[in-house]
Amino acid sequence: MEEKKSGFMNFIEEKVSPLAAKVAGEKHLMAIRDGLAQIIPLVIVGSVFILLQALPIPGYDKFMKGIFGASYIIKLGYAINGTFSLIALVSVFTIAYNLARNYHQNGLSAGLLSLAAFVVLIPLTKDGAVPLNLLGSQGLFVAIIVSLITAHIYRFMITHDLYIKLPDAVPPNVTQSFVALFPGFAVVMFFLIIRWLVEWAGWGSVFSIVTKVIGGPLQAVGTGFWGGFIAVLVIHLFWIFGIHGANVVGSVMAPIWLAAADQNRLAFQAGKPIPNIIAQPFFDSMLWLGGSGILLGLAILVTFFAKSTQFRELGKVGFVPTIFTINEPFMFGIPVVLNPSILIPYLLAPLVNYNIVYWATYFNIMPRVTGVLLPWTMPPFINGYLATNGSWMAVLVQVVCLLVSMAIYYPFFKIMDNQNLKQEQALAEKAS
Repeated sequence: MEEKKSGFMNFIEEKVSPLAAKVAGEKHLMAIRDGLAQIIPLVIVGSVFILLQALPIPGYDKFMKGIFGASYIIKLGYAINGTFSLIALVSVFTIAYNLARNYHQNGLSAGLLSLAAFVVLIPLTKDGAVPLNLLGSQGLFVAIIVSLITAHIYRFMITHDLYIKLPDAVPPNVTQSFVALFPGFAVVMFFLIIRWLVEWAGWGSVFSIVTKVIGGPLQAVGTGFWGGFIAVLVIHLFWIFGIHGANVVGSVMAPIWLAAADQNRLAFQAGKPIPNIIAQPFFDSMLWLGGSGILLGLAILVTFFAKSTQFRELGKVGFVPTIFTINEPFMFGIPVVLNPSILIPYLLAPLVNYNIVYWATYFNIMPRVTGVLLPWTMPPFINGYLATNGSWMAVLVQVVCLLVSMAIYYPFFKIMDNQNLKQEQALAEKAS
């Protein structure tokens, strides 16, 4: 048995882990992941104002109207427009910035040029105004494409010395401005020609083309049952190998799930039916109880039902952080990473709970998430309550998920706990 385990572990360490690490370290995926991560604080701030518009507390609306007047919802909406409505505009800068930095180029220059290129493509209204919706989630896919292309144009011109060189005596800030001059002209001209060609062909705008050709199909797949199921599976397969699965999968799925969350947010604010079951808060606020693997269930077992000293001490250290979705003490203390003994429940618990949350939403047992993004450290039950605009059924679904995860982990936990206990007893007898 030990030889089989050793062979299996060697296969993981020598074949699978390097491949997973290579995927996680791919420069473009890293840039998208890091760029979108940098806008999350902006979205969370906007979500706070969405909650303040309709906080699920009896008498809240009457209280707010009494203090701020009947238009308090509209006035709070100013802050929402200043956050959610800038998702694409900020992302086009941050993604280009990170990709340029990944190639050891000037991230600030690449980010600014990407921002300019994005604005070049925006079709104005009849009044000559910039449509706010294209600066938000509706323009996110265009922002990603523009940022990646811009960073590569900038990198190509710099690495081929296609820029103005000034004497060393010139201050660095002046030098960088002139270095970006030729690449800037190339970037703006490239996207200006793209816009001219699209308009000449009568295809509307780049935004409408990308939405139909790329955004629509990707969102249909990413917000469907199987898209979410595969994403959950892949996230946890990566974690088994020691790779941050959420970061890797999020590089691809985050644009889709963020756009879906914003669609839910707009529908919720307008009082219309919420369109998407799968969106970013579906995972952050409903599914990840104690982080990846639904580890809060295992944390409860280890903390309150373990007989071995090793597990009891681990529970003292790791239980409270796991409540706030910081599960590293259990990930590396049990350990979960590269441990065949915990592989089955670690994969099974989140997949079963994904089905519970998905079908409970599908059959209207609980409402769909409203699009509010909460801090990822918010404890379970509170996050589910707020993410669904005060649904106690959502909280009940989370309780069911927690109990199910404990049931899945229990037999494997008992085996590991008994093994630890026998080892501790053997060491005690040897020492005596």
